[in-house]
Amino acid sequence: MPNLPRNLPSNRTNVATRNIYTIPSYGKAISLDDQGVYYTLHHQTGQIHSVFQLVYADDWYLYRLQKTAVEDSAVEDQLSWHLMAGSTDYSLASMGSEEINHHFSRPEYAEPKGAWQVIRNAHYGFAKFTPNNANSPLKFAMLVFKDGQMQMPVLIHKLEEQVQLAEESLLSLA
Repeated sequence: MPNLPRNLPSNRTNVATRNIYTIPSYGKAISLDDQGVYYTLHHQTGQIHSVFQLVYADDWYLYRLQKTAVEDSAVEDQLSWHLMAGSTDYSLASMGSEEINHHFSRPEYAEPKGAWQVIRNAHYGFAKFTPNNANSPLKFAMLVFKDGQMQMPVLIHKLEEQVQLAEESLLSLA
């Protein structure tokens, strides 16, 4: 039997069993399943406030649905997807553990306990929160960065697949 270190960490997440160590999970990674349309709700009225789309096309990109004025059109305003990026950084890249710790170690993020996974560019980011409580649902957030500092995350909700399919069906009929 191999010799195990005598001074193992005492927290419950690091447990030694023979020569195998269980390391704490850092949450569910942002995956292709997370692609889709997300929205924010106005907390007082319950109405949709903003709509975003997370897309993977060789890199991750974040879009926002915005009104677009069209000249010489019978339609006053149209909606179109606008890339959420600065002047030079378009795609979203994974945020490392140290940077996540830097941004989420403030007291206002102490509860609920869980793990954050983040992809971002210089100005915007998409975050996935995996709560420690296995019965709690995953949460998603839109992040904004100003002068390198993260502003308060905004809770976003994923548009249900059934609604997306119905919407695509209606668009194909038009």
